[in-house]
Amino acid sequence: MDDLTALLALPIVLAVVITIGTLLLIGVIFAVVFGGLGRLSRQRAAEAKQRYPGARALIPNASFFGQESRGVGQLRGNGLLILTDDALIFEMWVPRRELRIPLSSISAVETPTSFLGKTRFKPLLKVVFQNESGLTDSAAWDIPDVEGMKRTLEQPSW
Repeated sequence: MDDLTALLALPIVLAVVITIGTLLLIGVIFAVVFGGLGRLSRQRAAEAKQRYPGARALIPNASFFGQESRGVGQLRGNGLLILTDDALIFEMWVPRRELRIPLSSISAVETPTSFLGKTRFKPLLKVVFQNESGLTDSAAWDIPDVEGMKRTLEQPSW
């Protein structure tokens, strides 16, 4: 009877071992990915502080929801949102690219809960501006202090 009980328990033990092993592997992968993103965030923030020493705001790990003129199929990504005296700059980490919006081209700052069909069910920072082609465009980000950044953008920089 003991051999039969052990034989019947074997699949259960294997299932538990495989489940625990899989969860541990997923945990290690998440730790490596998020640890790498944290290091990248700190490194890029330090670089930006050197490039923009007079920045009014520097927000690491801003989540980009896209640019309206690029449509719904574009890549979202994290990066740095930088406010200088003359521009709002977003430096996406992967793929590495930059969106520079001159403050003089901004016509509105809004706080919708969704943008281009994507949401996190909380306010986003949406900036409406005139793009290089002279057309009305917009971009949005998920950042920690949406209302604070909105107020900062709406204040004149003298």
